[in-house]
Amino acid sequence: MKAKFLTQLEHFFDPEHKKTKHYAKELKTVLRKLKKKERELTDALEQTADQELAKLYQTELEIIRIQRKKGLDILQAIRKDRQKNR
Repeated sequence: MKAKFLTQLEHFFDPEHKKTKHYAKELKTVLRKLKKKERELTDALEQTADQELAKLYQTELEIIRIQRKKGLDILQAIRKDRQKNR
């Protein structure tokens, strides 16, 4: 009981823990925005008939998917590190 409380206090006063928690929170908001943009581009891609515009949408969509994947990998690493330090 006391050990758990002490680790909670340690996390509370640890500036590195606060920094990673804030970073994870900001990363989540960016990932949500990227997901929304991905959905919008997917819808626009399905509705367009112009080949050049469709190609442009497709390249933007690929870039967003790669960015989201990198962000999700980083977020998973942060969560695993947080679980390991508990």
